[in-house]
Amino acid sequence: MELSPEEYGAYWRASLFVSAGVLVAYLGYRVTAPLLAHSQAGATLFGVFLLGALVVSGGYLVVLGIARTVRTAVDAEMRG
Repeated sequence: MELSPEEYGAYWRASLFVSAGVLVAYLGYRVTAPLLAHSQAGATLFGVFLLGALVVSGGYLVVLGIARTVRTAVDAEMRG
């Protein structure tokens, strides 16, 4: 599979989306861990909401990166 410079750049940008998504989800867990361990219900519920929002946004970035990677690979194969 031969990649043009534009496709090569698109491939690396897509891999950065995957990395950013994993990082957002991981940091979301690390940031919300003290809230989840808190004994008050309000803090725990806020922690669950915040963790859910960060995991969903991280998952969105991962899926977006995977979709762009697949699209770039398919475009390169169809061209070649």
